[in-house]
Amino acid sequence: MHLAQRAYLLVALSAVMAIAAIWSEPGSGGGSWWHVPAGLLLLGLAFERAYVHAHPPQLSIETEARAYLGRTLPVRWVVANAAARPLELQFAPVVPGTFEPLSATRALTLPARGSAALEVSLLPVRLGPAHWPMVPARVRGPLGLAWWNAQLLSTASLLVAPDARTLATQPRGLAAGVRNRRVAGAGSELHQLRAYQRGDPLTRIDWKATARVGSLVTREYSEDQHLDVLIAIDAGRLSRVRCGTLDRLGLYSNLATRFAVLATARDDRFGLVVYAERVLSAMAPARGLAAVSRVRGSLERLQVQLAESDPTAAAVTVRHLLQHRALVVWLTDLDDPGTATQLQRAVRLLAPPHLVMVAGVLSGEVAALATAPAQRWEDPWVALAAREHELRAATQRRLLRYTGVPVVAAPAERLESAVFERYEALRRTRRI
Repeated sequence: MHLAQRAYLLVALSAVMAIAAIWSEPGSGGGSWWHVPAGLLLLGLAFERAYVHAHPPQLSIETEARAYLGRTLPVRWVVANAAARPLELQFAPVVPGTFEPLSATRALTLPARGSAALEVSLLPVRLGPAHWPMVPARVRGPLGLAWWNAQLLSTASLLVAPDARTLATQPRGLAAGVRNRRVAGAGSELHQLRAYQRGDPLTRIDWKATARVGSLVTREYSEDQHLDVLIAIDAGRLSRVRCGTLDRLGLYSNLATRFAVLATARDDRFGLVVYAERVLSAMAPARGLAAVSRVRGSLERLQVQLAESDPTAAAVTVRHLLQHRALVVWLTDLDDPGTATQLQRAVRLLAPPHLVMVAGVLSGEVAALATAPAQRWEDPWVALAAREHELRAATQRRLLRYTGVPVVAAPAERLESAVFERYEALRRTRRI
């Protein structure tokens, strides 16, 4: 309970009248007048307490049953007042830990026997179920004497899932244009015969059909190339590092879900392994919408593990899951030199026969520290440390490339498109 301005006025009036009574002459009859405002204040506070506790405000939260990581979610707070008088309410908009917290205190005026609503937009930043916590609030009494503490309860809950919304523009084709090329391996079959068009390769001309119809006829082939793709996600302590609005684990989860949608649309089989100090989730490559649903189900309850990651254990699990040559996309931290040896050992366990592509976030904060102008005496030492960190990270990426591993290192906002572009390039050149 906190007194309002009106109550402080009554307290001040009681104090002034009590002081005046002390200074007045004995027997003048003014010694007990200060009891009147004090008594009115106490009676008013007792009435307000009983009134507010008899008519507590009720909170209901209107939102969707599922939120998507990194995509803003509209939420509507509705507070109902069952009392016959309007009430003023102030509350702290406490949200579950899976959302970006809100800071400012909100105020509502509740009409008599009515309700008031407040609409906010929340940003999901962590995966998993979200249960709305108790919301601390205070209600101004009907006489305006005090603010009374209240707890607003809501049974609303939802689930934060990876965002499967793909890029608006998927990478298509080569930047240099269409070129004639040879591809290794089988997988092409005759689709149809059609009239020759300018630019068709001469090797595609069907001379027997040309002789029959008297004009050039081209053979058109369809390529049947179904791949196995498996994504390994590092959920160790380094995946808690923030990159933009999400941490790295959230970024990897969204990327994996969108990758599953893209791969299954090409009729490729898609699998998933999540690991930290041990393997947390493993899913063998599968095809179709069932694979996408299983990937999302595995990632929805994923949390960062506060432990060092063990890529070797994950590599052993990947080898057991893959029955054929596959593309393994390894999403992990590329900035920490301490994991370089273990990551190289894991890659050697898989390649050959599999092709491993390692991808990670390129930290822009470290690069900014390395090039920032010095303002204080310690800034040159910070810049030297940042440059040494960048050099070690670049050496780690270079060692991985020397072993024949495609490495994708890009800022957080470009990592998804960079991984998809490399996947398209590997698929186009039939390296997998």
